[in-house]
Amino acid sequence: MKVYLSSTWSDLKECRAKVLTALRRLSLPVGTMEDYTASEDRPLKKCLDDVAECDLYVGIFAWRYGFVPAQGPLNPDGQRSITELEYRKAGEAGRPRLIFLLEDGAPWPTDRIDAMDRSGKVSGENIERLRAELADSHVIDWFRTPDELATKVATAVAAHLSLPVAAAPPKPVAEPPHPRKLVHDLHLLHAPKDRETAAQLAAAVAATWKVTTSSTDLLTVTPQEMLALDRAVTATRTVGLLLSPPLTTILDENPDRTQRVLDLARARTARPLLGIAAPGSDTGVATSDAERWGITEVLAESLTRTLPNQLNASLMQSVGFHRPDHEIGLPVVVVAMTGAEADDLLGTASGQVRDILDGFGLPPKSIRARYGTTRADWKPFGDESRTITEVLETAVSGVNAPDLRLRGRKIRLQPYLFDDLLSYDVAYSLVFQDISRNGCLVVADELSLLHQDLDRAFRASPLYEGPQVSLITLSPGDPAAGTPHELIRQVLAGRLHHPHHRFGDALDPLCEMNVASRRHLDRWLRASLPPTLDAYRNARPSADKARRLEEELGTRPSGAMARLVTEG
Repeated sequence: MKVYLSSTWSDLKECRAKVLTALRRLSLPVGTMEDYTASEDRPLKKCLDDVAECDLYVGIFAWRYGFVPAQGPLNPDGQRSITELEYRKAGEAGRPRLIFLLEDGAPWPTDRIDAMDRSGKVSGENIERLRAELADSHVIDWFRTPDELATKVATAVAAHLSLPVAAAPPKPVAEPPHPRKLVHDLHLLHAPKDRETAAQLAAAVAATWKVTTSSTDLLTVTPQEMLALDRAVTATRTVGLLLSPPLTTILDENPDRTQRVLDLARARTARPLLGIAAPGSDTGVATSDAERWGITEVLAESLTRTLPNQLNASLMQSVGFHRPDHEIGLPVVVVAMTGAEADDLLGTASGQVRDILDGFGLPPKSIRARYGTTRADWKPFGDESRTITEVLETAVSGVNAPDLRLRGRKIRLQPYLFDDLLSYDVAYSLVFQDISRNGCLVVADELSLLHQDLDRAFRASPLYEGPQVSLITLSPGDPAAGTPHELIRQVLAGRLHHPHHRFGDALDPLCEMNVASRRHLDRWLRASLPPTLDAYRNARPSADKARRLEEELGTRPSGAMARLVTEG
């Protein structure tokens, strides 16, 4: 018994993959376009021959009509797509047809809908006509998600072919959400007096955007509170403030606290903060307050647009309508000098450090040009003008695009500022312990590690020996340069005992040193980012927490209870 699976291609790839897996669990041969070409314009004659030879036709339809082959014997009027021709061929051959349609109201990307095709070359008339005909002519199974579709197809096929019920695949078990999954679009900070206004605004846009509100995050002071704030911000895509006189009072009463909170929000989301003038507040005052705290955009009620409409438009522009379903935040720390620190190193270098700088043959101006106002401005590869931020974003895009090892997830980098370690601010102590214990990426400039202050701060931080830190150090010159490269390796080996052991002795794949090319960096990131992302799922039991629990309970914790005492 052979099943033929028919659908359009590019818009239903994930659905087809799930269905194929489910059907093959039934030990059935399945005819599909994947057998000869994975594209819209597959060979028409081959497709129709396969349909005629099958015992059961399964048709899946969403909102694309599909490729229309040129007029010819198999498509006399030149108006029908391959997908429609396959459906009609099955009917002409007397084959049973099982039809599955995407529900009308199911979430679906607009770029997979003919009626919303931006090129203007495709209308939605053909697919709407075909869907209407299918709904009138068949008992339809409707679906909303690929997993739901796979279950329904397997169940229907098994019932039609009188296969044992046990042969049908079990319903998919939902995977628990990743601890760093981005689950919200906006985290709105507000004063306690504005709690009702914040709730109303969140409810007004709830149909499109997931908004959380907090009246306490701006009061964050202790390390425990800072860790809670960090986890709230890393779960969202952008952060906004509901600007009002009560909020201004909170911001002004402790400027250091306010700056720390706002800097954390900006760093984690890598986006400017959004200001929202509370209804009834003085818009001019709200705007001036926003400028003082580095808020570049302020939304306010106007005669033509309500505040919810303003917020909708702003989020559409900054966050985007098509958010990945499984977007995971990955902590990243860049250890690199600023321009001022580079001037300091170049001006005071002596001994081995001076020998290294001279040995690479890099003019001081050339070295200095690599560093800018912030650490994110560092340009790691002298022959390129891209900053480390641009290099990492490009590399992550490459890891995300093929989707080979991320299992449907997408990485989003969430920067953690090395300045917070240099300042020795105790408020950040638990934050950096958390990412070092549970998984983060550290990219360090080997030349910057020769700077005394940066070297000291890095070695004193949790990043230095963090069990789940993925570490890569980038060399200032070509390893083929010989002596200076060997010398910098010797100096760093003497200072960075733990990373050097991971790299040279333990052969830890999550530790790479002396990288001098972007290609080498990209290759390492492609291999290391998936396991780094998974580190949060592999937290190890904490012996100290287990001991305390044992004392409280008067009994030894079981294996099941051990899951409650993992580090974190």
